Amino acid sequence: MNLVFQADDLSVGEGAFLMACCNHTDAKGYVIASMQQLADEAHMKMTAAKANKQRLIERGLLAAKDRYSPKNGARIADLYRVNLEVLAGMKRARTDYGPTFVEELTFPAPPKNRRSDPPSDSDPAPCRIPTPPRRIPTAPRSDSDGGAGSDSDPLLLPSINPSSLSPAAADAGAPVSTSPDGEREIEAAPGSQNLSGADVPQQRASSGKNSAAGARIVDAYAAALGRPVLNGTRAKLEGQAVELLAQGLPESWLSDRAQELAARGWSDLARHAERSTAPLPSEGKAAVSRPGLPEWCGECGEGTPAARLNPRFRTLGPVGTGEQCPNCHPARTAPTGS
Repeated sequence: MNLVFQADDLSVGEGAFLMACCNHTDAKGYVIASMQQLADEAHMKMTAAKANKQRLIERGLLAAKDRYSPKNGARIADLYRVNLEVLAGMKRARTDYGPTFVEELTFPAPPKNRRSDPPSDSDPAPCRIPTPPRRIPTAPRSDSDGGAGSDSDPLLLPSINPSSLSPAAADAGAPVSTSPDGEREIEAAPGSQNLSGADVPQQRASSGKNSAAGARIVDAYAAALGRPVLNGTRAKLEGQAVELLAQGLPESWLSDRAQELAARGWSDLARHAERSTAPLPSEGKAAVSRPGLPEWCGECGEGTPAARLNPRFRTLGPVGTGEQCPNCHPARTAPTGS
């Protein structure tokens, strides 16, 4: 294409058609393109494209040949070849077109930024006046004082915002201990209990037991899934399993629900357990209860085990539209105040 730009003695139509051919030319001048494509790229009609092609062929700048498919004889893209040697010989003489820039269009030098200049040796170095530490003078000690401190001993000011982990903020009756990782903990006094009335060691043991059972339930889910469980899904399922175990649902029953969950491609154990119609094992029915919730009558909620723990399912009809059960729904069985 650069040779076409530099070629002399070419008409506008010849140059446009030859430029379209050179747009697809390889190193030897061969190009495969249809006549319609070359006419469109040269921005001319088909009749003008054919006339310019014929003139280029007569001048020895172009060779063309029709092509047909060997399978069905259909017409395919034509084969052209640009005579690069002849085209290179038509290069016009070097012409001096004058200056290519104007002095008035140059940009002035940007002003210097004094902030970015490096300081010179004569510039005075900035100095900072050190702030003396705050000290409170103390009164001279008499001979009756137990200590042997001097008059110049400073007193430490108390902290304005004492930390909650400091001994001053802790209970005076609770000793402070330091954990192995450096954090300070306040030990409970002997015989003290938490707000729920249960001992802390018993809560930790129960939580650890449910965590281990929750991990086994997720393992059952992964076994039914047939592939490892992602960390986010595992954490979600373990948390739901621990919560359901704390509500009293048996581990074996939850493991079966987790396997059903994996077979269906779901990952919400809490919702599946709430809507499951599978019966609870007999050994776990007595243990399934919620504090402050009346015992389930076994007739409402369409017989689903979710009604045992969730009063929302204790209806005599479909959930959301049915009437509240008068036998076991908390809103119907709660005693009225005097």
